[in-house]
Amino acid sequence: MAALAGGCAVVPEGPRSRTYAWPAFRQDYDPYADSTSTRAAGPFFNATRRGDGFTQVNVAPFYSYTRDPSRFVEEQTFFYPIGLYRDKERRGWDGRLERKLQFLPVFYWNDVSFAPGHRELDYWFFPLVFGGSSTLEGSHFAVAPFGGNLKGVFGNDEIRFVMFPLYVELHRQGRTTYYLPFPIVKWGYGPGYRTYGVLPFFSRTEVWREVDDPVTGGKRQVPVADRWTVLWPLFRYDRDGMDRKYPREALLSYPLFGFTKTAVTFNFSMIFVLNYPMFSYTRAELTDTTILDLFWPVFRFAQGKNFEQYRLWPLWDYSVLNGNTALTVLWPLFWYFDDVTPWYREERYQVFPLFFANFKRYLPEPDGTVRTRDLVRVWPLLKYRKDVDDTVTFEMLSIFPFNDDKFDRTYGPFFKFFTVRAGPRETAVNLLFNIFSYEQDPNHIDLSLAPLFHWTVEKQAKDRLPDVYGPQPGDVEDFNLLYGLLGYHHGPEDRYTRLFWGLKIRP
Repeated sequence: MAALAGGCAVVPEGPRSRTYAWPAFRQDYDPYADSTSTRAAGPFFNATRRGDGFTQVNVAPFYSYTRDPSRFVEEQTFFYPIGLYRDKERRGWDGRLERKLQFLPVFYWNDVSFAPGHRELDYWFFPLVFGGSSTLEGSHFAVAPFGGNLKGVFGNDEIRFVMFPLYVELHRQGRTTYYLPFPIVKWGYGPGYRTYGVLPFFSRTEVWREVDDPVTGGKRQVPVADRWTVLWPLFRYDRDGMDRKYPREALLSYPLFGFTKTAVTFNFSMIFVLNYPMFSYTRAELTDTTILDLFWPVFRFAQGKNFEQYRLWPLWDYSVLNGNTALTVLWPLFWYFDDVTPWYREERYQVFPLFFANFKRYLPEPDGTVRTRDLVRVWPLLKYRKDVDDTVTFEMLSIFPFNDDKFDRTYGPFFKFFTVRAGPRETAVNLLFNIFSYEQDPNHIDLSLAPLFHWTVEKQAKDRLPDVYGPQPGDVEDFNLLYGLLGYHHGPEDRYTRLFWGLKIRP
Protein backbone atom coordinates (compact mmCIF):
# COMPACT_ATOMS: atom_id res chain seq x y z
CA MET A 1 0.00 0.00 0.00
CA ALA A 2 2.90 2.40 0.73
CA ALA A 3 4.32 1.67 -2.70
CA LEU A 4 0.98 2.34 -4.37
CA ALA A 5 0.60 5.60 -2.44
CA GLY A 6 4.05 6.63 -3.61
CA GLY A 7 3.07 5.87 -7.18
CA CYS A 8 -0.03 8.02 -6.82
CA ALA A 9 2.14 10.93 -5.76
CA VAL A 10 4.08 10.85 -9.04
CA VAL A 11 2.29 13.03 -11.62
CA PRO A 12 3.56 12.80 -15.22
CA GLU A 13 5.15 15.96 -16.48
CA GLY A 14 3.37 17.97 -19.15
CA PRO A 15 -0.02 19.64 -19.45
CA ARG A 16 -2.04 16.41 -19.23
CA SER A 17 -1.76 14.09 -16.23
CA ARG A 18 -3.13 10.89 -14.78
CA THR A 19 -2.82 9.78 -11.16
CA TYR A 20 -4.13 6.33 -10.41
CA ALA A 21 -3.91 3.06 -8.54
CA TRP A 22 -6.74 0.95 -9.91
CA PRO A 23 -9.26 0.02 -8.53
CA ALA A 24 -8.77 2.30 -5.53
CA PHE A 25 -8.28 5.61 -7.34
CA ARG A 26 -7.83 7.26 -10.73
CA GLN A 27 -7.75 10.94 -11.64
CA ASP A 28 -7.30 12.47 -15.12
CA TYR A 29 -6.70 16.10 -15.98
CA ASP A 30 -7.30 17.34 -19.53
CA PRO A 31 -6.04 20.90 -20.08
CA TYR A 32 -7.63 21.17 -23.53
CA ALA A 33 -11.13 20.45 -22.18
CA ASP A 34 -10.20 22.11 -18.86
CA SER A 35 -11.68 19.13 -17.02
CA THR A 36 -10.75 16.79 -14.19
CA SER A 37 -12.34 13.33 -13.88
CA THR A 38 -11.98 11.11 -10.83
CA ARG A 39 -12.88 7.47 -10.27
CA ALA A 40 -12.54 5.54 -7.02
CA ALA A 41 -13.61 2.22 -5.54
CA GLY A 42 -14.09 0.61 -8.94
CA PRO A 43 -17.52 1.46 -10.38
CA PHE A 44 -18.87 3.01 -7.16
CA PHE A 45 -17.52 6.57 -7.40
CA ASN A 46 -16.89 8.88 -10.34
CA ALA A 47 -16.77 12.66 -10.65
CA THR A 48 -16.18 15.23 -13.38
CA ARG A 49 -15.39 18.91 -13.00
CA ARG A 50 -14.80 21.50 -15.75
CA GLY A 51 -13.51 25.01 -15.77
CA ASP A 52 -16.90 26.38 -16.87
CA GLY A 53 -18.35 25.32 -13.50
CA PHE A 54 -19.89 22.03 -14.59
CA THR A 55 -19.67 19.45 -11.79
CA GLN A 56 -21.02 15.92 -11.67
CA VAL A 57 -20.51 13.43 -8.82
CA ASN A 58 -21.96 9.94 -8.69
CA VAL A 59 -21.80 7.51 -5.77
CA ALA A 60 -23.58 4.56 -7.34
CA PRO A 61 -26.27 3.57 -6.66
CA PHE A 62 -26.93 5.81 -3.68
CA TYR A 63 -26.36 9.41 -4.64
CA SER A 64 -25.57 11.76 -7.51
CA TYR A 65 -24.93 15.50 -7.76
CA THR A 66 -24.96 17.64 -10.92
CA ARG A 67 -24.31 21.34 -11.34
CA ASP A 68 -24.61 22.69 -14.89
CA PRO A 69 -24.29 26.50 -15.19
CA SER A 70 -25.19 26.39 -18.90
CA ARG A 71 -28.64 25.05 -17.93
CA PHE A 72 -28.81 27.02 -14.64
CA VAL A 73 -29.52 23.75 -12.84
CA GLU A 74 -28.31 22.04 -9.68
CA GLU A 75 -29.64 18.53 -9.08
CA GLN A 76 -29.21 15.76 -6.51
CA THR A 77 -30.68 12.24 -6.60
CA PHE A 78 -31.00 9.61 -3.87
CA PHE A 79 -31.61 6.03 -5.04
CA TYR A 80 -33.05 7.51 -8.26
CA PRO A 81 -35.95 7.79 -9.04
CA ILE A 82 -37.02 7.68 -5.38
CA GLY A 83 -35.28 10.83 -4.18
CA LEU A 84 -34.71 13.97 -6.25
CA TYR A 85 -33.80 17.61 -5.55
CA ARG A 86 -33.57 20.06 -8.47
CA ASP A 87 -32.94 23.79 -8.29
CA LYS A 88 -32.99 26.06 -11.36
CA GLU A 89 -32.22 29.75 -11.01
CA ARG A 90 -32.29 31.36 -14.43
CA ARG A 91 -31.06 34.87 -14.97
CA GLY A 92 -33.78 37.49 -14.76
CA TRP A 93 -35.84 39.13 -12.06
CA ASP A 94 -35.36 38.48 -8.35
CA GLY A 95 -37.26 35.42 -7.20
CA ARG A 96 -37.28 33.52 -10.50
CA LEU A 97 -36.84 29.85 -9.66
CA GLU A 98 -37.72 26.26 -10.39
CA ARG A 99 -37.34 24.04 -7.34
CA LYS A 100 -38.43 20.41 -7.03
CA LEU A 101 -38.03 17.95 -4.15
CA GLN A 102 -39.44 14.43 -4.01
CA PHE A 103 -39.09 11.21 -2.07
CA LEU A 104 -41.49 8.86 -3.80
CA PRO A 105 -44.10 7.74 -3.04
CA VAL A 106 -44.34 9.63 0.26
CA PHE A 107 -43.39 13.24 -0.43
CA TYR A 108 -43.47 15.68 -3.38
CA TRP A 109 -42.75 19.46 -3.57
CA ASN A 110 -42.63 21.57 -6.75
CA ASP A 111 -42.17 25.36 -6.55
CA VAL A 112 -41.79 27.41 -9.76
CA SER A 113 -41.88 31.05 -10.87
CA PHE A 114 -41.93 31.88 -14.59
CA ALA A 115 -42.92 35.58 -14.53
CA PRO A 116 -42.42 38.55 -12.21
CA GLY A 117 -44.76 38.20 -9.24
CA HIS A 118 -45.85 34.70 -10.30
CA ARG A 119 -45.56 31.52 -8.22
CA GLU A 120 -46.91 27.97 -8.54
CA LEU A 121 -46.47 25.61 -5.58
CA ASP A 122 -47.71 22.02 -5.36
CA TYR A 123 -46.94 19.48 -2.63
CA TRP A 124 -48.29 16.28 -1.12
CA PHE A 125 -47.63 13.86 1.69
CA PHE A 126 -49.16 10.72 0.22
CA PRO A 127 -51.81 9.52 0.87
CA LEU A 128 -53.19 12.08 3.35
CA VAL A 129 -52.18 15.70 2.66
CA PHE A 130 -52.31 17.53 -0.70
CA GLY A 131 -51.83 21.26 -1.14
CA GLY A 132 -50.29 24.22 -2.89
CA SER A 133 -50.76 27.84 -3.93
CA SER A 134 -50.87 29.86 -7.13
CA THR A 135 -50.84 33.57 -7.83
CA LEU A 136 -53.22 32.84 -10.74
CA GLU A 137 -55.59 30.26 -9.24
CA GLY A 138 -55.26 30.77 -5.48
CA SER A 139 -54.39 28.17 -2.86
CA HIS A 140 -55.60 24.61 -2.34
CA PHE A 141 -55.32 22.18 0.56
CA ALA A 142 -56.92 18.83 1.30
CA VAL A 143 -56.69 16.09 3.91
CA ALA A 144 -58.05 12.86 2.47
CA PRO A 145 -60.75 11.71 2.91
CA PHE A 146 -61.97 14.38 5.33
CA GLY A 147 -62.13 17.42 3.08
CA GLY A 148 -60.49 20.24 1.19
CA ASN A 149 -59.93 21.37 -2.38
CA LEU A 150 -57.59 20.25 -5.16
CA LYS A 151 -56.70 22.14 -8.34
CA GLY A 152 -55.68 20.94 -11.77
CA VAL A 153 -56.34 17.22 -11.26
CA PHE A 154 -58.32 14.69 -13.35
CA GLY A 155 -59.00 17.32 -16.02
CA ASN A 156 -60.78 19.69 -13.61
CA ASP A 157 -59.88 23.24 -12.65
CA GLU A 158 -60.78 22.47 -9.02
CA ILE A 159 -62.26 19.66 -6.93
CA ARG A 160 -63.84 20.35 -3.55
CA PHE A 161 -64.98 17.55 -1.22
CA VAL A 162 -66.12 16.78 2.31
CA MET A 163 -65.86 13.23 3.67
CA PHE A 164 -65.33 11.85 0.16
CA PRO A 165 -67.45 10.43 -1.49
CA LEU A 166 -70.32 11.99 0.51
CA TYR A 167 -69.99 15.46 -1.03
CA VAL A 168 -67.98 16.51 -4.12
CA GLU A 169 -67.83 19.63 -6.30
CA LEU A 170 -66.18 19.67 -9.74
CA HIS A 171 -65.25 23.01 -11.34
CA ARG A 172 -64.25 23.15 -15.01
CA GLN A 173 -64.21 26.14 -17.38
CA GLY A 174 -66.64 28.12 -15.23
CA ARG A 175 -69.03 25.18 -14.84
CA THR A 176 -69.84 23.55 -11.50
CA THR A 177 -71.14 20.02 -10.89
CA TYR A 178 -72.27 18.83 -7.44
CA TYR A 179 -72.41 15.20 -6.26
CA LEU A 180 -74.23 14.04 -3.12
CA PRO A 181 -72.86 11.39 -2.83
CA PHE A 182 -70.36 10.86 -5.67
CA PRO A 183 -71.27 9.73 -8.35
CA ILE A 184 -74.93 8.88 -7.61
CA VAL A 185 -76.84 12.15 -7.28
CA LYS A 186 -75.58 15.08 -9.37
CA TRP A 187 -76.66 18.49 -10.57
CA GLY A 188 -74.70 21.29 -12.16
CA TYR A 189 -74.80 24.50 -14.12
CA GLY A 190 -72.62 27.14 -15.73
CA PRO A 191 -72.26 29.19 -18.91
CA GLY A 192 -73.86 27.06 -21.62
CA TYR A 193 -74.10 24.02 -19.35
CA ARG A 194 -76.73 22.14 -17.33
CA THR A 195 -76.70 18.61 -15.89
CA TYR A 196 -78.80 16.57 -13.45
CA GLY A 197 -79.40 12.92 -12.66
CA VAL A 198 -79.71 10.07 -10.18
CA LEU A 199 -77.58 7.09 -11.18
CA PRO A 200 -78.24 4.46 -12.31
CA PHE A 201 -81.81 5.55 -13.07
CA PHE A 202 -81.48 8.70 -15.14
CA SER A 203 -79.10 11.54 -16.09
CA ARG A 204 -79.01 14.32 -18.66
CA THR A 205 -76.36 16.85 -19.70
CA GLU A 206 -76.99 19.80 -22.03
CA VAL A 207 -74.36 22.05 -23.61
CA TRP A 208 -75.05 25.15 -25.71
CA ARG A 209 -73.46 28.42 -26.73
CA GLU A 210 -74.85 31.88 -27.19
CA VAL A 211 -74.57 33.78 -30.48
CA ASP A 212 -75.84 37.09 -31.77
CA ASP A 213 -79.42 37.02 -33.11
CA PRO A 214 -79.67 39.32 -36.14
CA VAL A 215 -83.50 39.24 -35.97
CA THR A 216 -84.02 40.38 -32.37
CA GLY A 217 -80.66 42.09 -31.91
CA GLY A 218 -80.07 40.07 -28.74
CA LYS A 219 -78.69 36.61 -28.07
CA ARG A 220 -79.96 33.15 -28.92
CA GLN A 221 -78.90 29.71 -27.75
CA VAL A 222 -77.34 27.29 -30.24
CA PRO A 223 -77.38 23.64 -29.03
CA VAL A 224 -73.99 21.93 -28.94
CA ALA A 225 -74.63 18.60 -27.16
CA ASP A 226 -77.44 16.70 -25.45
CA ARG A 227 -76.57 13.47 -23.61
CA TRP A 228 -79.00 11.06 -21.88
CA THR A 229 -78.59 7.88 -19.86
CA VAL A 230 -81.39 5.61 -18.56
CA LEU A 231 -80.65 2.69 -16.24
CA TRP A 232 -76.93 3.34 -16.73
CA PRO A 233 -75.07 1.67 -18.40
CA LEU A 234 -77.94 -0.06 -20.27
CA PHE A 235 -79.27 2.82 -22.37
CA ARG A 236 -77.53 5.95 -23.65
CA TYR A 237 -78.47 8.50 -26.30
CA ASP A 238 -76.13 11.34 -27.37
CA ARG A 239 -76.22 14.22 -29.81
CA ASP A 240 -72.91 16.07 -30.22
CA GLY A 241 -71.50 18.72 -32.52
CA MET A 242 -74.95 20.08 -33.27
CA ASP A 243 -73.44 23.48 -34.06
CA ARG A 244 -71.08 22.00 -36.67
CA LYS A 245 -71.38 20.97 -40.30
CA TYR A 246 -71.79 17.27 -39.52
CA PRO A 247 -73.57 16.77 -36.15
CA ARG A 248 -73.26 13.32 -34.54
CA GLU A 249 -76.03 11.12 -33.17
CA ALA A 250 -75.36 7.97 -31.11
CA LEU A 251 -77.53 5.34 -29.43
CA LEU A 252 -76.34 2.49 -27.17
CA SER A 253 -78.38 -0.39 -25.79
CA TYR A 254 -75.77 -2.20 -23.73
CA PRO A 255 -74.71 -4.97 -24.30
CA LEU A 256 -76.87 -5.66 -27.39
CA PHE A 257 -76.10 -2.99 -29.98
CA GLY A 258 -75.11 0.61 -30.63
CA PHE A 259 -74.79 2.98 -33.58
CA THR A 260 -73.19 6.33 -34.33
CA LYS A 261 -73.93 8.39 -37.42
CA THR A 262 -73.35 11.73 -39.10
CA ALA A 263 -74.18 12.86 -42.62
CA VAL A 264 -70.93 11.32 -43.91
CA THR A 265 -70.08 8.55 -41.37
CA PHE A 266 -71.87 5.53 -39.93
CA ASN A 267 -70.95 2.92 -37.32
CA PHE A 268 -72.97 -0.07 -36.11
CA SER A 269 -71.74 -2.34 -33.29
CA MET A 270 -73.28 -5.23 -31.39
CA ILE A 271 -72.64 -7.75 -28.59
CA PHE A 272 -70.50 -5.69 -26.20
CA VAL A 273 -68.16 -7.48 -23.79
CA LEU A 274 -66.52 -5.17 -21.21
CA ASN A 275 -67.32 -2.19 -23.45
CA TYR A 276 -65.78 -3.80 -26.57
CA PRO A 277 -68.04 -4.94 -29.47
CA MET A 278 -67.78 -8.42 -30.97
CA PHE A 279 -68.98 -6.99 -34.31
CA SER A 280 -68.49 -3.48 -35.66
CA TYR A 281 -68.98 -1.91 -39.10
CA THR A 282 -67.80 1.63 -39.93
CA ARG A 283 -68.19 3.62 -43.14
CA ALA A 284 -66.67 7.10 -43.83
CA GLU A 285 -67.80 8.60 -47.13
CA LEU A 286 -65.38 11.54 -47.36
CA THR A 287 -62.33 9.26 -47.26
CA ASP A 288 -64.06 6.25 -48.88
CA THR A 289 -63.06 4.18 -45.84
CA THR A 290 -64.67 0.90 -44.74
CA ILE A 291 -63.73 -0.81 -41.43
CA LEU A 292 -64.96 -4.23 -40.32
CA ASP A 293 -64.14 -5.55 -36.81
CA LEU A 294 -64.95 -9.04 -35.49
CA PHE A 295 -64.34 -10.27 -31.94
CA TRP A 296 -62.34 -7.15 -31.08
CA PRO A 297 -59.34 -7.02 -31.20
CA VAL A 298 -58.97 -10.32 -33.07
CA PHE A 299 -59.99 -9.40 -36.65
CA ARG A 300 -60.03 -6.12 -38.59
CA PHE A 301 -60.32 -5.32 -42.29
CA ALA A 302 -60.05 -1.65 -43.27
CA GLN A 303 -59.52 0.15 -46.58
CA GLY A 304 -59.73 3.81 -47.57
CA LYS A 305 -58.00 6.66 -49.38
CA ASN A 306 -55.39 7.29 -46.69
CA PHE A 307 -55.88 4.31 -44.37
CA GLU A 308 -55.72 0.53 -44.53
CA GLN A 309 -55.37 -2.12 -41.87
CA TYR A 310 -55.42 -5.94 -41.82
CA ARG A 311 -55.40 -7.67 -38.45
CA LEU A 312 -55.62 -11.26 -37.26
CA TRP A 313 -54.52 -10.78 -33.66
CA PRO A 314 -52.12 -11.85 -32.17
CA LEU A 315 -50.63 -13.34 -35.37
CA TRP A 316 -50.59 -10.28 -37.65
CA ASP A 317 -51.49 -6.57 -37.62
CA TYR A 318 -50.52 -4.33 -40.56
CA SER A 319 -51.69 -0.72 -41.00
CA VAL A 320 -50.85 2.31 -43.15
CA LEU A 321 -52.10 5.79 -42.22
CA ASN A 322 -51.09 8.85 -44.27
CA GLY A 323 -47.94 7.06 -45.44
CA ASN A 324 -46.94 5.85 -41.95
CA THR A 325 -46.66 2.08 -41.56
CA ALA A 326 -47.08 -0.11 -38.47
CA LEU A 327 -46.66 -3.90 -38.31
CA THR A 328 -46.84 -6.39 -35.42
CA VAL A 329 -46.28 -10.13 -35.75
CA LEU A 330 -47.00 -12.59 -32.93
CA TRP A 331 -47.92 -9.70 -30.63
CA PRO A 332 -46.09 -8.55 -28.53
CA LEU A 333 -42.97 -10.24 -29.92
CA PHE A 334 -42.29 -8.27 -33.14
CA TRP A 335 -43.03 -4.59 -33.86
CA TYR A 336 -42.15 -2.42 -36.86
CA PHE A 337 -42.96 1.28 -37.39
CA ASP A 338 -42.11 3.57 -40.31
CA ASP A 339 -42.98 7.20 -39.62
CA VAL A 340 -42.57 9.95 -42.22
CA THR A 341 -42.66 13.61 -41.11
CA PRO A 342 -41.76 16.86 -42.89
CA TRP A 343 -38.38 16.81 -41.07
CA TYR A 344 -37.25 13.17 -40.98
CA ARG A 345 -38.07 9.53 -41.62
CA GLU A 346 -37.87 7.15 -38.65
CA GLU A 347 -37.89 3.33 -38.68
CA ARG A 348 -38.23 1.28 -35.49
CA TYR A 349 -37.85 -2.47 -35.01
CA GLN A 350 -38.47 -4.42 -31.82
CA VAL A 351 -38.32 -8.10 -30.92
CA PHE A 352 -39.65 -7.91 -27.38
CA PRO A 353 -37.77 -7.76 -25.07
CA LEU A 354 -34.46 -8.82 -26.66
CA PHE A 355 -33.94 -6.48 -29.61
CA PHE A 356 -34.71 -2.85 -30.39
CA ALA A 357 -33.52 -0.65 -33.27
CA ASN A 358 -34.32 2.94 -34.18
CA PHE A 359 -33.04 4.59 -37.39
CA LYS A 360 -33.82 8.28 -37.97
CA ARG A 361 -32.85 9.94 -41.24
CA TYR A 362 -33.21 13.75 -41.48
CA LEU A 363 -33.86 15.76 -44.62
CA PRO A 364 -30.75 16.90 -46.52
CA GLU A 365 -29.22 20.14 -45.29
CA PRO A 366 -28.52 23.05 -47.71
CA ASP A 367 -25.04 21.68 -48.42
CA GLY A 368 -26.44 18.20 -49.15
CA THR A 369 -25.41 16.64 -45.82
CA VAL A 370 -27.81 13.96 -44.55
CA ARG A 371 -27.77 13.56 -40.77
CA THR A 372 -28.74 10.24 -39.17
CA ARG A 373 -29.35 9.13 -35.59
CA ASP A 374 -29.30 5.37 -34.89
CA LEU A 375 -29.88 3.24 -31.81
CA VAL A 376 -29.60 -0.57 -31.58
CA ARG A 377 -30.08 -2.49 -28.34
CA VAL A 378 -29.69 -6.24 -27.82
CA TRP A 379 -31.00 -6.58 -24.28
CA PRO A 380 -29.26 -7.12 -21.90
CA LEU A 381 -26.02 -7.64 -23.84
CA LEU A 382 -25.20 -4.46 -25.73
CA LYS A 383 -26.24 -1.04 -26.97
CA TYR A 384 -25.05 0.79 -30.10
CA ARG A 385 -25.77 4.48 -30.67
CA LYS A 386 -24.81 6.85 -33.49
CA ASP A 387 -25.47 10.58 -33.04
CA VAL A 388 -25.99 13.20 -35.73
CA ASP A 389 -22.35 14.30 -35.40
CA ASP A 390 -21.26 10.73 -36.40
CA THR A 391 -20.10 9.90 -32.87
CA VAL A 392 -20.56 6.15 -32.22
CA THR A 393 -21.03 4.64 -28.75
CA PHE A 394 -20.97 0.91 -27.98
CA GLU A 395 -21.70 -0.52 -24.51
CA MET A 396 -21.76 -3.95 -22.87
CA LEU A 397 -23.79 -4.73 -20.79
CA SER A 398 -26.92 -2.65 -21.34
CA ILE A 399 -29.45 -3.76 -18.75
CA PHE A 400 -32.06 -1.00 -19.20
CA PRO A 401 -34.49 -1.52 -22.12
CA PHE A 402 -35.12 2.26 -22.21
CA ASN A 403 -33.15 5.52 -22.41
CA ASP A 404 -32.76 7.47 -19.15
CA ASP A 405 -29.51 9.26 -18.37
CA LYS A 406 -30.14 9.29 -14.62
CA PHE A 407 -30.85 5.55 -14.49
CA ASP A 408 -27.75 4.95 -16.59
CA ARG A 409 -25.55 7.13 -14.40
CA THR A 410 -26.90 5.63 -11.15
CA TYR A 411 -26.93 1.91 -11.93
CA GLY A 412 -25.11 1.53 -15.25
CA PRO A 413 -21.51 1.58 -13.88
CA PHE A 414 -22.04 -1.83 -12.24
CA PHE A 415 -22.73 -3.49 -15.60
CA LYS A 416 -20.69 -1.64 -18.24
CA PHE A 417 -17.60 -3.82 -18.44
CA PHE A 418 -16.85 -2.80 -22.06
CA THR A 419 -17.48 0.59 -23.70
CA VAL A 420 -16.31 2.22 -26.92
CA ARG A 421 -16.80 5.83 -28.00
CA ALA A 422 -15.56 6.86 -31.43
CA GLY A 423 -16.12 10.28 -32.96
CA PRO A 424 -14.71 12.24 -35.86
CA ARG A 425 -11.82 13.47 -33.67
CA GLU A 426 -11.65 11.08 -30.71
CA THR A 427 -11.66 7.40 -29.72
CA ALA A 428 -12.04 5.87 -26.24
CA VAL A 429 -12.12 2.20 -25.21
CA ASN A 430 -12.65 0.91 -21.66
CA LEU A 431 -12.68 -2.73 -20.55
CA LEU A 432 -13.50 -4.33 -17.21
CA PHE A 433 -14.36 -1.12 -15.37
CA ASN A 434 -11.24 0.71 -16.64
CA ILE A 435 -8.70 -2.01 -15.99
CA PHE A 436 -7.87 -1.51 -19.68
CA SER A 437 -8.37 1.88 -21.31
CA TYR A 438 -7.36 3.49 -24.59
CA GLU A 439 -7.99 7.11 -25.54
CA GLN A 440 -6.91 9.12 -28.56
CA ASP A 441 -7.73 12.57 -29.87
CA PRO A 442 -5.75 15.19 -31.85
CA ASN A 443 -3.95 16.22 -28.65
CA HIS A 444 -2.92 12.95 -27.03
CA ILE A 445 -2.78 9.14 -26.94
CA ASP A 446 -3.35 7.26 -23.69
CA LEU A 447 -3.07 3.47 -23.20
CA SER A 448 -3.12 1.67 -19.84
CA LEU A 449 -3.59 -1.83 -18.42
CA ALA A 450 -3.78 -1.51 -14.64
CA PRO A 451 -1.67 -2.27 -12.72
CA LEU A 452 0.86 -3.36 -15.38
CA PHE A 453 1.58 -0.30 -17.50
CA HIS A 454 0.52 3.18 -18.56
CA TRP A 455 1.68 4.84 -21.81
CA THR A 456 0.86 8.41 -22.90
CA VAL A 457 1.81 10.67 -25.79
CA GLU A 458 1.19 14.43 -25.76
CA LYS A 459 0.99 15.68 -29.35
CA GLN A 460 2.70 18.86 -30.44
CA ALA A 461 0.73 21.46 -32.36
CA LYS A 462 2.47 20.65 -35.64
CA ASP A 463 1.37 16.99 -35.37
CA ARG A 464 -2.31 17.71 -34.75
CA LEU A 465 -3.25 16.89 -38.34
CA PRO A 466 -5.64 14.31 -39.79
CA ASP A 467 -4.32 10.75 -40.09
CA VAL A 468 -1.23 11.33 -37.94
CA TYR A 469 -0.89 8.36 -35.57
CA GLY A 470 1.62 7.37 -32.91
CA PRO A 471 4.42 9.47 -31.39
CA GLN A 472 6.19 11.95 -33.64
CA PRO A 473 9.44 13.88 -33.13
CA GLY A 474 8.85 16.62 -30.58
CA ASP A 475 6.03 14.83 -28.78
CA VAL A 476 6.11 14.14 -25.05
CA GLU A 477 6.00 10.40 -24.32
CA ASP A 478 5.68 8.72 -20.91
CA PHE A 479 5.70 5.02 -20.03
CA ASN A 480 5.31 3.49 -16.56
CA LEU A 481 5.25 -0.08 -15.21
CA LEU A 482 3.44 -0.87 -11.95
CA TYR A 483 2.35 2.73 -11.39
CA GLY A 484 5.86 4.08 -11.86
CA LEU A 485 8.10 1.32 -10.43
CA LEU A 486 9.87 1.46 -13.82
CA GLY A 487 9.38 3.83 -16.69
CA TYR A 488 10.71 6.55 -18.95
CA HIS A 489 9.99 10.07 -20.12
CA HIS A 490 10.91 11.32 -23.61
CA GLY A 491 10.32 14.95 -24.49
CA PRO A 492 11.92 17.68 -26.57
CA GLU A 493 13.35 19.30 -23.42
CA ASP A 494 14.02 16.35 -21.11
CA ARG A 495 14.63 12.59 -21.31
CA TYR A 496 15.08 10.21 -18.38
CA THR A 497 14.42 6.71 -17.04
CA ARG A 498 12.39 6.35 -13.81
CA LEU A 499 13.20 3.73 -11.13
CA PHE A 500 11.37 2.91 -7.91
CA TRP A 501 8.58 5.48 -8.41
CA GLY A 502 10.86 8.51 -8.12
CA LEU A 503 14.54 7.98 -9.03
CA LYS A 504 15.30 9.62 -12.40
CA ILE A 505 18.31 8.59 -14.49
CA ARG A 506 19.17 10.98 -17.33
CA PRO A 507 21.52 10.11 -20.22
